[in-house]
Amino acid sequence: MKFNVFEFDVSNRLLINTQTETEYSLTRTETQVLEQLIKHPNTVMTKGQLACAGSFETVMSESAVAKAVFTIRKYLGEDYSELIETMPKKGYRLNISPPLPEWRQVKTKREKQTRIVFGWVCAFALLVVVVMHQYVWVTTPVSFIRDSHTISINNREHIEYTWLNSPQMSAEHIAHLEQRLSKALSMCESIPWKQVFFTFSSDSQVLNLVLEGVMPNGDTRVRNIKTSDFSLKPEFLSNAWLQEVSLCD
Repeated sequence: MKFNVFEFDVSNRLLINTQTETEYSLTRTETQVLEQLIKHPNTVMTKGQLACAGSFETVMSESAVAKAVFTIRKYLGEDYSELIETMPKKGYRLNISPPLPEWRQVKTKREKQTRIVFGWVCAFALLVVVVMHQYVWVTTPVSFIRDSHTISINNREHIEYTWLNSPQMSAEHIAHLEQRLSKALSMCESIPWKQVFFTFSSDSQVLNLVLEGVMPNGDTRVRNIKTSDFSLKPEFLSNAWLQEVSLCD
């Protein structure tokens, strides 16, 4: 794998500076982190995604990821340390696009400053609107429900699926998750649940399910399940996970 003036030998865990012909031996962790960054250039990779090293399971801690990035930057040297950019509260990004000309850099800097000033003005205006709405205008209740509808399981039992407000997900992704869950519930001899609440974490990498039903004695039954997926195309409700949690109990 080649990027900028460097060559990355994955099999031998070597990082080579082709200008100085200097070789650096990488640890397994450093190799895995650099390989994922190179495979997804100019893309923000979270620490959680890098910690999975391309798999569906975590193979290292997030602190190990941060340490590996620190060491790799040291090997890149001061002239190329900015190849790996830290995105605050998001992760890391490998920047391998050609550098902008000087005039474009100046223009970009000015545009950034303009956006910052405009952002502060908008934030102040929004604050004024919120204060006026709270103390002058009539306050209207805020709904935390994004969507709610009833699903028929094998034409014999009905379950209400409710999606709470969370990061935007495509309709196809939501429909896919509902189909996966419905298929798993259809395998139950008797479905113990009447309602299912869905919500995603702020980074869209954790899906929380709250299942509600009624026990034979009339008491309410509640079960809270979380599943995480740090891959670029999260699946969440895999066959193995569905078998493990046993939704019929």
